Amino acid sequence: MTTVTGACADEVRSRTETYLDQVETTTAHLPDAVDAYGTDRPAFSAAVDRIGTGESECDATLRELRTLVGESLPPNYTEVYLRADDVVRLYDRIDEIPNRVESFARELGSMHPDLPAGIHDTLCEMAALVAEATVVLTDVTAAYVESLVTAGDPVRITDDVETIATMESNCDAHKYEALQRAFAQRQTGDALVVRELLLSLDAAMDAVEDAGDHLLSMNSATL
Repeated sequence: MTTVTGACADEVRSRTETYLDQVETTTAHLPDAVDAYGTDRPAFSAAVDRIGTGESECDATLRELRTLVGESLPPNYTEVYLRADDVVRLYDRIDEIPNRVESFARELGSMHPDLPAGIHDTLCEMAALVAEATVVLTDVTAAYVESLVTAGDPVRITDDVETIATMESNCDAHKYEALQRAFAQRQTGDALVVRELLLSLDAAMDAVEDAGDHLLSMNSATL
């Protein structure tokens, strides 16, 4: 095997950065959509459309990354080549985030429930946590992939993953509070709709945490 060329390392780095930027940008539209829901229909629809466009862009770049890392990368001694399957699985885990975000946004628009102010506020708080946690994840993932294509020291990411776990716990707390409020204040049918939306949004946060856990497992193997 030969060592990786600078051009090859640059391509992995560049496409990874593009992908992570797309994931972050797509998720950043989530709080806008939730905030506009029920008060500004055009703004809500525009935010959902941006989420859908972003999710499609993520899919396209992910396909390129799968080909680049999984099939086209020339043999070399870098970690990104030696651990190509794990790297592709990491990208796939991250892809669940925009997928879940789009699913929630589409479901919210399709169900179009009447949300009491308290529950709407909770959804806004959860959406903000998803967006914030995604930024933490994409930043540390970019640093990690950089370490895989260079001879630098391994990246220690425990603190970032713990931060994501804390955000996920906060998101769970908001979810359960809103569930209690919904079933206490709403008719059962309406409460069940709220429940489905809360679970759908919580799934996006779970996807962030799952990707972080996978990243932590990969990083631990290199320390």
